[in-house]
Amino acid sequence: MKEEDQQTIKDVLRSILDFMEIQAEIETRVSDETLVFNLKTEDSSLLIGQHGANLNALQYMTRILSYKKLSEPAYFVVDVEGYKQEREEFLRELAQAAAERVRDTKESLLLKPMSSYERRVVHAEISKTTDIMTESVGDEPERRILIKPKN
Repeated sequence: MKEEDQQTIKDVLRSILDFMEIQAEIETRVSDETLVFNLKTEDSSLLIGQHGANLNALQYMTRILSYKKLSEPAYFVVDVEGYKQEREEFLRELAQAAAERVRDTKESLLLKPMSSYERRVVHAEISKTTDIMTESVGDEPERRILIKPKN
């Protein structure tokens, strides 16, 4: 991503935070080839919200407002105090444990509803196995992952 596009996203994020009267430091890092804008703030619980709902809304607003100003389409993630990074680690461990359970019992397993981002993490982790597969079932906001043996 071009440096000026990164700055544009930072500026949009800063204007949203200023509007909300929230002080935050914006750090950037690359994780799995994805640019992450991580916010360091004392208002982290407010920005994250219940089960990350506010954080998802903040990311959505930042994307919508940024895309009109960027020189080329870009994928990026907004995080707060590493919340999404920790959540990803939890989801990877959950996926591995679920795959092991399906492998042992030979029965399908239906996980709790997740956001599309969280489902993507689980699908990616399970795709590393050769004998287990995943499928998204249901409708938003109750969309879930079904983990089952390949045969």
